[in-house]
Order: sequence, then structure tokens, then C-alpha cells
Amino acid sequence: MATELLTHAKTGVIQMGWPKLYEAVAFKGNKDDDKSAKKDDKKKNESTPAYGFPVLLDKDDPDHMRTVRILQKLSKNAEANAIALKKWGKKDRIVSNDGLKDADEDEILDGDKTVLMTDKYPNRANHFYVNFSRSSKAGRPGIRYIDDEGILRELPEPILGTKEDIQAAQANLNDARAAYATADEDAREEAKTLVLEATRNLEEAQERDAKAKEVKVLWDKLVYPGQNVQASVTARAWKTQTGSGVSYRLDNLTIVGGGVRDGSFEYDEDFTDEDIEALIAWRDKHVNAKPSKADDEAALLADTDFDEADSDDEVDEDTGEIAVKPRRKAAVSRRRPKPVEVEDDDVDEDEEEAPRHRPKKTSSRGRRKPAPVEVEDDDVDDEDYPDMF
Repeated sequence: MATELLTHAKTGVIQMGWPKLYEAVAFKGNKDDDKSAKKDDKKKNESTPAYGFPVLLDKDDPDHMRTVRILQKLSKNAEANAIALKKWGKKDRIVSNDGLKDADEDEILDGDKTVLMTDKYPNRANHFYVNFSRSSKAGRPGIRYIDDEGILRELPEPILGTKEDIQAAQANLNDARAAYATADEDAREEAKTLVLEATRNLEEAQERDAKAKEVKVLWDKLVYPGQNVQASVTARAWKTQTGSGVSYRLDNLTIVGGGVRDGSFEYDEDFTDEDIEALIAWRDKHVNAKPSKADDEAALLADTDFDEADSDDEVDEDTGEIAVKPRRKAAVSRRRPKPVEVEDDDVDEDEEEAPRHRPKKTSSRGRRKPAPVEVEDDDVDDEDYPDMF
């Protein structure tokens, strides 16, 4: 039997893409496979959490191209091993899907169309693209980092689920307190013990959560897209009902440090000494300035909306208070009708009965008594004009 060819090696220094290392996430399967795979196979493929990160390798960077040649060699060895072990036929190598993509030449699916990778992702032009991943079933890859003093340290394991632990501990404590409050004299001592135990459990959960936050801070400081890393990977040949290919399993990772976060800019590039001086001047003028009483009065006048109705208000010159005169409510849709003047010399002012209709008088002027004015009740509010009704 032929000796198995080497499929495991270290990359050069590369820049990590968006990492999925703190917690495993479910990666979607290859779209070519998904298109023809059975529904159960899709679900199984998409529901398997994994660790990993993508990498772009610049064709103009000699160090990156060294890594490309390493991956290409590992891929060929993995294919040869698969054929030697009869896991592949010779045709599988011809139609195999390599995990290392030349973005300028290799095609991918974009919906129902097949396009060049650079057509869908222009930022990948003049690059090779590869994704390093590792199933959560195999465990998190080994991760260490070089600190500022040049000492290699192990990145601590993330502490997950602390929020849920605190919620559960708090609920248990609430139940224990409720049981203690309703316990009779015989059961009170035992109930008190349960309260004390639940209190300790909550305190332990809170301490664990505080530790988890410290670990997360360190991870956020070291693990980010654009960080300089060196990875060890293993090329693995695979075959399914829909095709064959080679993928790269992430085994271990060393964080070199000194990377620039993807999409970020250095502070000194954005803010110069002149910018800081201008900001200090603005702060002294707007924030530290103490407004005088005259400024407050001017601001009050500028922000006050006067109208004609306010012109009769009286202002106390000593206190500045405004005495607002009472105003009538806004006019209703129909104006109050003017009272009709009727000359009636025969009506006794002290008479309490309703006035009787007077007979018509003949006048040389042809004067007539004005017709009564009709008022629509729905349009008038009796509270506005109490003397009308």
C-alpha cells in the first residue's frame, strides 16, 4: 500500500476574515449541493454548528501566494489519497469542487445564475478565497496568542450561557422565598436553608457571568477581521451523492497580533492636532460658556410666539411675570347672531309673562317687523353664549 501523502500543514501569516470562533454557528451548505440535495440532507448540513473564518489571499503578496501554493499541494495530496483508498474514482478528481477559489476565474451561483465570483463580490478581485472551518463535533480549534511581551499564551475558553444561568438562579431564589413566607413553624427552618442555598447559587452565577465578561473583552481585543494569524489546516477529500470536493479543516490557530480591523481606520489618520485644537475651541465657546441673564431673556423673547390676541396681556416690570387676560373660547362654526332691536313702547318692563304679538301698525314708511332669526342648535354651544337660551 502506498504511503499516504501529507495533507496537514501551516499557512503563512494571513489576515483573518469575519471569525466564528467564540461560539460555533451553523454554516449553510454549498449552494451547488443545496440545489439538488434532499430536504433532509439540507437541514442536516445547515444545522451543524462549526467554527472557522474566511481568508482572502492577495495575488500580488508573495507571502499570501506561498500559502496558496501550500493549500494547492495539500489539495492534490488529499485527492490522490482518496483515489488510492478507493474513496474516489478518477472522474471525481475532474469534477471535484476545491475549497480554494480563484476569484477571477472560478464561478459560483448567484440565485439561479452561474457567475464569476468577482461579479458577485468585486472586492475579491485579484485574490484567492478559502474558508477554514471545523465542526463543533470536533471541538473548538486550539487558539493561542502572542502577548505584547512576546509570550505565547492560551486564549481562555469562552464561558457561555451565563445569562440563562442567572435567570434560572433568580427564579429558584424567588420560589424559595415564597415557600419560606408561607411555611409553618415546623417547616420554616428547612425553608430558610433552601433560601440560603438559592442565594449562594445566584451569587455563583453572577460571579461566573462577571468572569465571562472579562473573557469576552479579551476575545474582542484579539479576535477580529483583519487580525494577523497563522493557521494549521488539513485538506480533506469528501464525496456525497451530489458531487465531490476538497475542504480545509481548521486545526489550530496562533494570533500574531498587530492587525488592523477590517473597515477601520487609525485614530491619528482621522484626527490631527489641528482637529483637536478646533474641537477644544468649540467646546470652550459652546459648552463652557456661562450664559448671562440678558442672554436668557433674549432667548426667551426669541422663542416666544406672540400674536395679536396676546397684545393685551400685562407684564409685571419687576418680576417679569405675564398676567394673561381671560379669553373667549375659539369661535364655533356659526357666529352668534346679533340681537334684533324691536321698538315696543307697550311692553311693561316688570311684566313676567312672555310678550304677546302686537297687531301690525300701518306706517307711511311701510315699515315691517323683522322676521325672527333662526339659529341651528347643533352649531352653537350653550356654554359659550349662556344668555341666548
